[in-house]
Amino acid sequence: MRWALALMFVFLIACKEPKKPTTTDNIISTSLVILGNVQDAGSPHIACKKDCCKDLFNNPDPTRKVVSLGLIIPESKETYLFEATPDMPVQMKMLNKLTPFEHKETPDGIFLTHAHIGHYAGLMYLGKEAMNATKVPVYCRPRMHDFLTNNGPWSQLVKLENIALDSNQVFQQKHIQVLPMQVPHRDEYSETVGYNISGNKKTALFIPDIDKWSKWDRDIKEEIKRVDYAFIDGTFY
Repeated sequence: MRWALALMFVFLIACKEPKKPTTTDNIISTSLVILGNVQDAGSPHIACKKDCCKDLFNNPDPTRKVVSLGLIIPESKETYLFEATPDMPVQMKMLNKLTPFEHKETPDGIFLTHAHIGHYAGLMYLGKEAMNATKVPVYCRPRMHDFLTNNGPWSQLVKLENIALDSNQVFQQKHIQVLPMQVPHRDEYSETVGYNISGNKKTALFIPDIDKWSKWDRDIKEEIKRVDYAFIDGTFY
């Protein structure tokens, strides 16, 4: 199995030179695609007066989306999202456009890391006022599960079965395994996790938010050595 990593629509497949695809035929086996790499509040950042933002209010850059990964599995014709960001409507569409098979609008599952706005607020688009989706699987840890279940408006998504929460420790099927690992962060409403994502031949580490590496009970250098690709906090700019 090869993994394809994309920054928006620019692909790096296996060890080949970067290549811009003209069709979705480039994705022929289990692949990760980068759908965003910007901090929670997006770009331009609200109320920003700095040079990096001022032109973007009048001329937004459509490639600047909040941090998210997409997972495409042609072998089983499934797609998954990592994070439900405020940009999720566009990112869901991007994911489907990159998918080389017919697929419903919603992914087959959404993996959440924690309860800060850039990482779960996009769930609102699955609700009655928007898509009114049906039982979209949402994978999260126990505190996040309780937060979504017991606090509105998210509890309405659960009550109306727009989403189906799953707090099992390991997600595994024939072509992929996703294992959460808790990391230190500002856990006001939920724990915070990163994810180890393993295919049959390649592995990736996804940690979009952490406070200080020194607070973690693991050595980040060793964790990076264990994987083929690492997407970690502090690199998204």
